[in-house]
Amino acid sequence: MAQHEKFRTLQAGRGLAALLVVICHASAFAGEEPTLWHRYGVYLWLRGGALGVQLFFVLSGIVIFAAHKNDIDKPSSLPSFLWKRFRRIYPLYWIFFFLTVLRHGFAPDSGLGYQKSPWVIVSGIALVHLFSSQTNMVVAWTLFDEVLFYLFFSLLLLDKKVGAIAFTLWMGASFFFLVPSEAYWSSIFSPNHLLFGLGIFVAWMLEKDCRPPARGIFWSGAVLFLTCVVLAGHLTREGMAVRLSAGVGAACALFGAAEIERRGEWAVPNWLVFLGDASYSIYLAHFMVVSTVARIGFSRWGQLPVPIAIWVVFLVLCGAGAGILTHVLIERPLLRKLGKMG
Repeated sequence: MAQHEKFRTLQAGRGLAALLVVICHASAFAGEEPTLWHRYGVYLWLRGGALGVQLFFVLSGIVIFAAHKNDIDKPSSLPSFLWKRFRRIYPLYWIFFFLTVLRHGFAPDSGLGYQKSPWVIVSGIALVHLFSSQTNMVVAWTLFDEVLFYLFFSLLLLDKKVGAIAFTLWMGASFFFLVPSEAYWSSIFSPNHLLFGLGIFVAWMLEKDCRPPARGIFWSGAVLFLTCVVLAGHLTREGMAVRLSAGVGAACALFGAAEIERRGEWAVPNWLVFLGDASYSIYLAHFMVVSTVARIGFSRWGQLPVPIAIWVVFLVLCGAGAGILTHVLIERPLLRKLGKMG
């Protein structure tokens, strides 16, 4: 993959991943929450959308390696790498994080005492687990994994050999923790981290001058991923095996799709690329909005004879729409301003 080559397919993948997570949470409020509609069957069919996170992890591995492969073993590139990662993740996240902390501070005791714990709050600010594996924001747990990935990848920039050893040990320990363990260490060495390595492998394969059966790889991966999405909703316990299998399917689908795009055999619609651009805002903003709209909607109109599917679609549109507005009105101007400071 040439340094200048950018696959619209990968950006579209971000948008689809974000939508899957929104669908999962919309179905949770419509189906799982006992004080709302409580149509549990809806939740069973749609909760597999949570596997959009696995798609995100694979994409992160691909994008970070593709963007910074030429910086490996170049310590002088580290400040730029860290600044780019910081401005992309933290400023927008902090807006929603502090809104969440304020809400917890003024809300009646929910029985989740950890939400007001100083260590949990400090960990949330840094996105590094400090003496706690808990998070204030429901969706923030993945960002802890992302930041950990960036820290290990940054070692490759400092020293290729040392970084490769450290990264390999981290991957190995993450594989070891396929066996359930204490919550804190399972968050540091989560098997989900293997998907970052899988994404790096996909990016490396895209560098190769070969002609793989791209359509076959894409469809095989897409079928595997969608099968996992369906299974995850109907298994008593989702299990790491399903999540890692979904990651493998996502990796195959992304690799095949990127190869097909490179050959000029399909064009990715602009609206799907835009959705990918807005994916981080959608991911951060949707939960708070879906939660609020669901509770207000149920209290006022929940007993109207409206099919539950309509409510789910409405919640998804509200969550995604709020994220898109956040992207246009806050994230883009913020990134432009911070970009000038870099």
